[in-house]
Amino acid sequence: MKQQIKQVNQSLGQNATIGILIGFQFAISLVSFGISFFIAFLFGIGMIWSILISVWVSATALVLSGKRPYLFWSRVFPGVPTFTRGYVKYCSPQNKKRAGSRKVPKSW
Repeated sequence: MKQQIKQVNQSLGQNATIGILIGFQFAISLVSFGISFFIAFLFGIGMIWSILISVWVSATALVLSGKRPYLFWSRVFPGVPTFTRGYVKYCSPQNKKRAGSRKVPKSW
């Protein structure tokens, strides 16, 4: 007798979510907030500025750790290079030894 496999847990293979954030994004934002707050407060900036800097750093970490960080980087660096695949004729090392080294003549 063949029994059908019943799906017991529908959340298997999915990331844990906390509100609109994925679990690892939440952890990244908390760690970045704490570290940046500590560093900013050490420099004697003040409580309000430390909180503002920490919020900015954690928001940047959220943007960069999202599902599509290339959307952020495409605005920072709009001229993304295009890579193409090229082909070169194979030449064995024995044939290279026979050809010798060719020196480029100096132009001056």
